[in-house]
Amino acid sequence: MRLLTALLALMLGALLAPQPASAATTLIYSTFKGDGAADQELWIYQSTNGGTSYSVLSDTNFRGPTGVLRDPSILKHNGRYYIAYTVQSWTTNSTYFAIATSTNLTSWSTVASVPAGIAGANYTWAPEFYVENGVVRIITSVASTACAWCFRPYVYTAQNTALTSWSGPSQMWGLGTNHIDTFVVKSGSTWHAFTKNETTKYIEHWTTTANLYEGWINRGTLWSAGYEGPSLVRLDDGRWRIYVDKYTNGGVWTATSSDLNTWTGLSAVGCSGCRHGTATVK
Repeated sequence: MRLLTALLALMLGALLAPQPASAATTLIYSTFKGDGAADQELWIYQSTNGGTSYSVLSDTNFRGPTGVLRDPSILKHNGRYYIAYTVQSWTTNSTYFAIATSTNLTSWSTVASVPAGIAGANYTWAPEFYVENGVVRIITSVASTACAWCFRPYVYTAQNTALTSWSGPSQMWGLGTNHIDTFVVKSGSTWHAFTKNETTKYIEHWTTTANLYEGWINRGTLWSAGYEGPSLVRLDDGRWRIYVDKYTNGGVWTATSSDLNTWTGLSAVGCSGCRHGTATVK
């Protein structure tokens, strides 16, 4: 009886004892550093504190087929990492975006160059991965000479698991003209798009319950003007973290939300030199 009592006491003590906090999931952030020739290449950063600060994991020196790499969007897919990225500076015409892959986040190789597929396309910017039900898509901002800065978001869909073949473009109808850097996530039956209005310079929140391609409704602006490149990642506790590029004076900033509708204020991210990029779980 005494032995049983002692065992029960030990078990109860183990249950009541404070449990160690679980470590935050390690995040990686893909980025470039600026408009200078030496800064338009791929950098990979890493965070172990939930994405509020990052340290350099790899300066890859990868620049892609044109020697210019900007706005890299990162995806972990079938045991490999992929980035989709802009292939020219914002002052130079671009008619396609590119995709590269790596197994170690350091050595990268181009696997596809995807044409905009829009007549007269002269700017093809900020391709962002979006995955739903195992289907990999990329949402890209494209403008044409018919309206040089009238960007619209278009969707391209992978045709194989290696992400070397793509169909598209398909326009996201209802999400107005002159929007860039459109990043989409889905929660429940609602699609949420976060995008920069290139006229007002505000990040806007749009939603639809129809499908990815139609029915988009503007739900309003977020924070103040002067941010671009929104990207989101889901945290361990179910919250969403958004990153935005404060391009007016540099630096990546972040906020969190439990429902994608109400957000905290922005705070600076410890990520020295980082610009428009995306995060994913390592």
